[in-house]
Order: sequence, then structure tokens, then C-alpha cells
Amino acid sequence: MSTELLQFEPVAIGYWAPFLVTALVCFSAVGRAAQIEAPDVRRGLVWLLATTGLWAVFKVGYFLLPGSFKNPAYLVGLVFGFAAVWAWLYFCSAYTGRSYHQNRTLRRLGTGIFLGIVAVKLTNPVHGLYYEATFVSTPFEYLAIQHGVFHWAVTGLSYALATTGLFMLFELYAESGYNTRPLAGLTVLLGVPVVLDLFAVTTGLVIDVIYAPLGVAAFTVGALYVYERRFLAIRSTGEADDAAIFLDAEDRIRDYTPAAAVFFPALDGASGQPLQSVVPAVAETADSETQILEYESDGQRRYLLTTRSTVRLGDSTGTVLLLSDVTSAEKRRRELARHNQQLEGFANALAHELRNMLQIIDWRLGIAKHQTEPGSVIDESIRKADEASDRLTGLVDDFTTLARYGQTVERVEPIEFGLAVEDAWRDAETDEMTLTVDGAGTIEADDGRLQELLRNVVDFSRLNGARTVTVELLDDGFAIAGDGEPPGDNPAGYLAFGESIPSAEAGMKLPSAKTFARVHGWSIEIDTDYEQGVRILVRGATIERTEKPAPRSES
Repeated sequence: MSTELLQFEPVAIGYWAPFLVTALVCFSAVGRAAQIEAPDVRRGLVWLLATTGLWAVFKVGYFLLPGSFKNPAYLVGLVFGFAAVWAWLYFCSAYTGRSYHQNRTLRRLGTGIFLGIVAVKLTNPVHGLYYEATFVSTPFEYLAIQHGVFHWAVTGLSYALATTGLFMLFELYAESGYNTRPLAGLTVLLGVPVVLDLFAVTTGLVIDVIYAPLGVAAFTVGALYVYERRFLAIRSTGEADDAAIFLDAEDRIRDYTPAAAVFFPALDGASGQPLQSVVPAVAETADSETQILEYESDGQRRYLLTTRSTVRLGDSTGTVLLLSDVTSAEKRRRELARHNQQLEGFANALAHELRNMLQIIDWRLGIAKHQTEPGSVIDESIRKADEASDRLTGLVDDFTTLARYGQTVERVEPIEFGLAVEDAWRDAETDEMTLTVDGAGTIEADDGRLQELLRNVVDFSRLNGARTVTVELLDDGFAIAGDGEPPGDNPAGYLAFGESIPSAEAGMKLPSAKTFARVHGWSIEIDTDYEQGVRILVRGATIERTEKPAPRSES
């Protein structure tokens, strides 16, 4: 056995130095890989780099450590080498958008195979079926490995698994629509060490020590440092049917898919130019509020949804601009908006005519009232007709509000819930009722529709005989409780148009509130477990709580 701690013969350096460089490259790339935003891709690539780097470290130890430590170093290196195969599969599955790495059955099966083979490797000093080691002195003194039957079986499995990962990558390259020849070339480098391994086994001209870590280092250096933008773009944009433009941090065009070039032929040959100067309409729409681009194609009007997605890798930042054809959906939305506008116009016109007629009726009733004897049957009839006219005026106002706000909410914003409740309270007829607000935070809503919802429930509470109203902010919505008359046997009737529960005047309030809740995508119901009055529960809202203040009251 050799008793030298280090071997610096030129031929020896030619073997261990590449593995040392590989280890340094892999470990230095871990930090850069950790900046990838996609968590599974990041995890897989970090594991691949870490296991490959450790594999290379133990390769260096195999060459440089004293004789008694060479065999253990080689053995432990084999374990990390086999771990790198599974990290490679995990990375390939995540990078190509598959879910194999998340499948519990496959993970258990892979763990079982890995542990079984590791057990065979670690017990090799006992059975000697994986490899045999002898010291030789040519071309320098090192531990020569003669691989056994188990080694070739595991090597075959490892190559099969690695090839599966390669297939997933090349399939994604083919479908991405990008010029992936540079990345394909980098991926091919992963297999170059296999040729060197076969050359070592068949000719004996080089030492047979498994050179696979060198290929992983070459791939990662190219993917993370040289072609990192394209590496991220392919991962972000997916299949060739997706139209996408890849931009750098200064919004210069770096790449694009063929589908994007079909939409905008000006992209051809525009790499390196500012997006604004090549396709200004796309640049302006991507930064607009609607993000819908209207354009003409073959004499037909079409619509594209433009969305930005930022990708980062270390100090490299880029933007993937996705262009999705939403022509059918946008035409339906615009047609619906036109119908809604027509409906609102019709409702406003009808409300205007009804108010005019009601004013005439009120005027005539006022004249008649002054010409009749107080307390007579005619006077009582006029008084009832006057009350009915007032209720009809209120119904006209309610229906006009429903026509204006009873359409699906397209945009919401965070609204301070307590302030919204207080504003609605001031707008409602509260008489002598008192208000208590419990809880603080914001709610994602349309301000106008939220105000109408709250005002209608407050009006209902007054008409239902409540003296106090308590509004409570919940984790997924809010509750409004009034201490008026409890619901009877038909609580659902309170929320139905035409039921007139509990009275004709109050009957429109909760159904209207239900409409304003539903246009937000919320649910609304009567709390049947509440016995101190009527409690309305609104669920399904997005709430962000702030520090909870003491409940505040208002009259």
C-alpha cells in the first residue's frame, strides 16, 4: 500500500484535478440554483448539484487519501453517485412540468430501491460482489477497481433512469418552440463521460473510475451561467402552442416562440431590440390595467391577453410575456357588457317615468286630501294610497340600484371594513338604533356594491324592529345581527324576492343584499342558531385582519 498522503505526479493530477474542479463548480452553483423561483425545480437542481459535488469530492479523496482511506472514499462516493441519479430524475420531472416527483407511490418505490442498492454497496467489503480493489503502480500508484456483476446491474439501472430524464428534457425542448440547440448541446454533455467510461472498460488505456460528475458540472455551468435566460424561458412558457416573448431586465427582446412570431411578424430578427420599438402595442398593453390587446388578423378582430411573469436566477432577472388568445371570451364579455349597459339604460328610463307618474299621483292625492273631511272613509283611503305610493317610490329606487349594481363584479379592491360599515350606517335610515362594529381589517370588494349590501341589511334590521345592530368581521366574511323579531319557520323566505317577509316594506331588503353578495361570489344566509333576533352571515370574502381594536359603537 502507498503511504503517501498526496500524489502530485503529472499523470495523477490529470485524473483528480478535473474532479476537484467539478466539486468546486457544483458547490458554487448551488447558491445560484437556490435563486430559481419554482420550488420543485429549485429543490431538484440543488440536490443534483450537492450530490454530484460530494461524489466528486470523494473521487478526489479516492486518488489523494492514504491507502487505507481510498477504498472507503470510493465506496461512499458510489452512494452519492447513485443519489445523484434520483436527484436528476426529480429535477427533470419538475423542470418539464410533470408530477412524477410528487407521486407518493413512485417516491416510496424509489426510496426502497435506493436503500436496497445502498445496502449492497456498503456491504461490499463483506461479499465483494459489487467490486474488488487492488493497488497497482501503473501509470501511478492508485487503487484499481474491478467491477462485479452487481455493479453492472446497478449501472444499467442508473443509465436507464438517467435516459428517462434525458427523454423528458428533449421532449420539452422539442415542444417549447425556442431555439434549444444550445441547451440540447449542453444536455448531450451529460452523456459524454459515459463514452469515456466505455473507453476505459474496453481498452484499459485510462483508469476506470466513472467520470459522470464531469458531465453534470458542464451541464449546470452552461444552464445556469451561459444560457440561463433560455433555460428559464423554456421552463416558464411550456409548449409550442403558447405565444411568449422573453425579455431581459431592460425589456429588450431576448427570445420568442414561433406562436408569438405568427401573431407579430415584426419579432423576426428582433432579438436585442427594445420591445417598445418592435411591437409597441404589446408593450403598452402589458403595462395597462386591462391587459387586453385588440388587433386585426385576416380581416377579423381578435383579442390577446398579455401577462407578465418575472423570473430570477441569481443576479439575472428576466420577464416572460405570455400572449393568450382570448377572442371568444372577450367577445362574450363585451357582448354581456353591452347588454348590461342596455339593461341599465332601460331601468333608468323606466325608473324616470315611474317617478314622474308617482309625483303626479302624490300631487293629485295631496289635492284630494285637502278637499276631504278628516277621518272620513275617503280620507283614510287617500292616506293608504299615499303610503302605497311612498313604498312604490322606495321600490323603484331599490330596483334602479339593483339594475346598476346587480352585475358580476369585475374588479375588487381592499376596503377598510369598519369605515365601509360606518358609511353605510350614515346613508341608511337608522332612527334610534345603535351600531357596534367588532373586528378590524380589509375586505376585497367593490365599494359601491358593498355599501348597498350593508345599507340594505341595516334597513331590514330597522324595519324588523331592531334597536341595536352588531357587525362582526369574520375570517372569511362578516355577520350583521339585529335584535329585532327572530325568524320564524321559513328563514329562507327572508332572502327570496316576492315573499314579503317579515313585511311588504322589509321584503325587498335582504333579497337585494343577497344579490349584492352574489355578484361578489359570496354566499349569504340566515344564522338559524341565533335566537336574539336575525343574524345575517356573509361568507366567501377575502379578509385581511389588522390589529383588533375594542368594539366601537355609534348611534
